[in-house]
Amino acid sequence: MKVLSKKPEHKTHLAGNRLVSKSHGRIAFRGMIDVLEAEVLEAQVLASGLGEEWYCTCLGEVLDYLRAIMIAEVKSEPFPSLKLFGLALDEIHQQSHDVKAAFGLARHPLPDQSMGPLVARINYLRARVREGELLAVRIFGRLTGRRQDLITAMNRLSSALWWLCCKKIAATP
Repeated sequence: MKVLSKKPEHKTHLAGNRLVSKSHGRIAFRGMIDVLEAEVLEAQVLASGLGEEWYCTCLGEVLDYLRAIMIAEVKSEPFPSLKLFGLALDEIHQQSHDVKAAFGLARHPLPDQSMGPLVARINYLRARVREGELLAVRIFGRLTGRRQDLITAMNRLSSALWWLCCKKIAATP
């Protein structure tokens, strides 16, 4: 075993003292979560600036959820059973697919600029989370039985952000 006096710049710690290339899939996934955390924080600032404190609080829950994903991945621990916005994740998932029953919306909405900056930003976050989910599938999906919890967590987060969009759209005159 080779002992290094200094960590090479192109390497990073995967777990413990195990060094891997910064292009390693798990490192890429962690980077995506880091970017999503920053983007959610920007959305929180927008919501607060618009006086949308309930949405700001909900986005804070999304930020905590992303941090829980990061912790579960880094520590190789199971993703915990969490709620968002006071609802079970499966309930959010179901409501996000039945917007008529959940929000009174006649059809699945197609976000546009008339829905305002908060819907636009949350929809952007939803799309970015979907990218993260696809990355998780590419990285963890090929490892039989590994990290299905993180793939599901990303899918449910996408549903939760769509749920927030629909809630805001339904509340907008």
